[in-house]
Amino acid sequence: MNGTLLPLFAMLHACPSGQGQISEKMLFETWNGFKQLDPEHGDEITPALLMGLMLFDEEPFAPLLNEAEHAQLAVLGRKALERYLQLTHPPNPLGKTLAASLKEKI
Repeated sequence: MNGTLLPLFAMLHACPSGQGQISEKMLFETWNGFKQLDPEHGDEITPALLMGLMLFDEEPFAPLLNEAEHAQLAVLGRKALERYLQLTHPPNPLGKTLAASLKEKI
């Protein structure tokens, strides 16, 4: 039986849904690095830092962009979140489930 399942396992393992470059672990590691930035003690204020603040707490930072620019930023933020969720939680995880089951059996 293993001889017939091995080619299937190889095909499932090669499936790009399991090979994403972005993972939840990477998000947490990057977020922890981002939180270590300390502009008050000399770290550079970057566009990424300002964009994060604008999306997190737009009221005090809203005047930095006009209304149309802020709307574009919000759209881009939602699009990035949507793509992140697609990469980390594919809509049809059947391939991952089958591959995990087969890996346990082998």
